[in-house]
Amino acid sequence: MTSTSDMSSAKSYSELHNWRLIRNTAGLSDAPILVLSHGFGTDHRSWRLLLPELLKQFDVGVYDLAGAGPNGGRNFDATRHVSITSYADDLLALLDEQGITSCQILTHSVSGMVALIAAQMRPDLFRRIFMIAASPRYLNEDGYHGGFSQDDLNGLFDAMHSGYEAWANGFAPIIVGEPLPEFVLEFTAGLLNMPADVAIQTARFIFQSDFRHLLAEISVPTVVIQPKNDPAVPIEVGSYLKAHLRNAVLEIIEARGHLPHLTAPYAVLHCLHKSTETEPLA
Repeated sequence: MTSTSDMSSAKSYSELHNWRLIRNTAGLSDAPILVLSHGFGTDHRSWRLLLPELLKQFDVGVYDLAGAGPNGGRNFDATRHVSITSYADDLLALLDEQGITSCQILTHSVSGMVALIAAQMRPDLFRRIFMIAASPRYLNEDGYHGGFSQDDLNGLFDAMHSGYEAWANGFAPIIVGEPLPEFVLEFTAGLLNMPADVAIQTARFIFQSDFRHLLAEISVPTVVIQPKNDPAVPIEVGSYLKAHLRNAVLEIIEARGHLPHLTAPYAVLHCLHKSTETEPLA
């Protein structure tokens, strides 16, 4: 795993996290900024099917979470990246380094909570949050269906420890949720590109997290995009987010699996465009 001294030797957060700002294709000099923040087992390239449409309206910022992408072995600090909050700290440091004082953010999976934590700390920075397949808690308890029992999670962690490559090859088809071999192979490769110890540590703090207490504190307008059949985030979680966030819209899309920005990109884009009916994205 990466040490703090390794991370401090890098030139900037932008370099560590492969930040890139892609200018809009409409020639707008004052286009709003939309930051894209990916989920576990993928990197910034997972947004590629949405980019052509998004770039018609936005300057789009992409980056990699700690542990992901080509610098995944360098930008993850085992002593600091022990909770999702550390990802939010990275996001805020990156935006500050870039001089970004206002943006919207489109997130997938764990990055939904990354954005909410960041917005709780800096509500002035985010004009709107879009969350695809996000969950504030994966573990079931009385009165709350998160999708997993503790036995489920223990079995997942044990399988990762016992044979990470075999686990990744079995986990990917379940998460993709559709018979689309190219995306199964892509997600498998993304998992295997992460050092196993990094992936296991990250999976533990993601799946054992609980940020339900945070929801009522978020004032930033939020669009919750919930796949109808998601093996990681049941539809009840989307409804819970809508009920407990102060200013949220829930969009349930006809999609199977946990990666609809890959497997059902037009359904995701429809939700993004639909939000402009009552309030322009810009």
